[in-house]
Amino acid sequence: MKKILLLLLSISALAQSPVKKAHAHNDYEHERPFFEAFALGFGSIEADVYAVNGDLLVGHERSQLSLNRNLKDLYIDPIIRVLKANKEGNFHQLLIDSKTSSDSTLPLIIAALKPHSEILMRKNFRIVISGNRPKPSQYIESPAWITFDGRSDETFPTNKVVLESESMFKFGFWNGQGPIPANLKEKLKSYVGKVHANGRKVRLWATPDTLLGFQALLDIGVDYIGTDKLTLLADYLKFSESK
Repeated sequence: MKKILLLLLSISALAQSPVKKAHAHNDYEHERPFFEAFALGFGSIEADVYAVNGDLLVGHERSQLSLNRNLKDLYIDPIIRVLKANKEGNFHQLLIDSKTSSDSTLPLIIAALKPHSEILMRKNFRIVISGNRPKPSQYIESPAWITFDGRSDETFPTNKVVLESESMFKFGFWNGQGPIPANLKEKLKSYVGKVHANGRKVRLWATPDTLLGFQALLDIGVDYIGTDKLTLLADYLKFSESK
C-alpha cells in the first residue's frame, strides 16, 4: 500500500488535470478503490457503507461485504495520508452513502473520522453523508466537518447541506444516445439554477454514462458528474477544458 501511495503522490502533479467535476460512483467496485480515481484527478469519490457488528463495511450489496473491505482501510487511511502530504490536488470530497440506518451508521462514521477532524477542517475537506440520513432537523447535531446530501423535497439547515442530489429519472428519461430531449434539458436547467441560487452544488445520479451524457450535464451546469467509467470521463473533461 505504501508503494502505491508513493507512486501516486509522485505523479499527482501530472494527474491533477481539470477533472474537479468528476465523481467516482461506486468507486469501491474498481480494482484499486480510491487510488484509480485519485490518480485521474477526480474531485469526488463515493463509497457505500453498511454498519455490521460495529464495523463500516464497503459494498453495494450485503452479499459483497467482507471484513477486509472496510471504510478505514479503503478510504479514510489513504485520504488522510494524502491530505497530510498536501497532495490532494482536485480531490476534495468523500461522499459516504449509508446503506444501513442512520442511527447505526452515522455514529460509527463520526467515530472513525473524529481523530482526523483537525486536518479535515483545516483542509476544508468535505465529508458528505448520503443515503440513510438523520432527519434534516438533526443535521446540526453532527460535527462541523460532517455535511449532508440534500434532496429537492427537503427543508434543511443550509450550513449543513452544501450538496443536493437527485435522480435524473425524477425529471424524465434519456439513455444518452442522441441529443437530450429539449423538455428534459429545460427541467434539469431549471432545477440546477434553483439549487445554485441557494448556494449549493448539484449532483445527479442515474445519468447516461456516455460522452453525450457527460456533455449534456456540463451544458446544464451540473457540478458533479458521476461515472463508473473513470478514464472515459477524465479524458473527456480534459478534452472539454481544452476546447
